[in-house]
Amino acid sequence: MVMKKIIYILLFILPITLFSATMNKNGIVTKISKNSVSDTIDILSVIVKKNGSKKFTIIDHKQNALERGKFNMEEAKLIIFAESNICLNLLKIDPAVGLDLPLKILVYKAQDKQVYIKYRDPKFLKNIYNLGDTKEAHKMSAILDKLTNIATK
Repeated sequence: MVMKKIIYILLFILPITLFSATMNKNGIVTKISKNSVSDTIDILSVIVKKNGSKKFTIIDHKQNALERGKFNMEEAKLIIFAESNICLNLLKIDPAVGLDLPLKILVYKAQDKQVYIKYRDPKFLKNIYNLGDTKEAHKMSAILDKLTNIATK
């Protein structure tokens, strides 16, 4: 039974998730979540905690707009992960990469009523900063891809 589930995932779900994301010319990856903004953020929070990262910040853009901007907008939340050793290794190579670190994921409800997940693919950072083709960026990219794929379901 377990083997059947694994085969099902590999044959059907994995190919769908591979093609469900797009990256634009600025390295921004976009995925569509089947969950609400809050549920997607909650899923990401649980996954991050399970993987050992206890520190992260969630910024609620809608709440900030209501409190400070005095206007209403669709739900939008940004989750910012605490610095990891991987991030610190990139900072050693080029401190300017700190403009894009720590890692963050934006989850928002768009005008088309779909919930989107967006983040800058760390592999793209080599196009902006003097990083070369680092293993760290590839590792961070794989982690973000895995986290967000789980959160979209």
